[in-house]
Amino acid sequence: MGQKFVPELHDPHYRKAEGQKDAPLTDMEAERQFDAMVARLDAEESAVQKETPR
Repeated sequence: MGQKFVPELHDPHYRKAEGQKDAPLTDMEAERQFDAMVARLDAEESAVQKETPR
């Protein structure tokens, strides 16, 4: 009994990830976007804390 050849196991580019039409981000771009998201979340949290009286 022989094994069936499965192309996606031998060629990593056989099937691309679905829904990713944009080019992958560089490390610097990804870090910049991550820092921006963290800053936005921090700003939202500090605004919520200012609204909530203790």
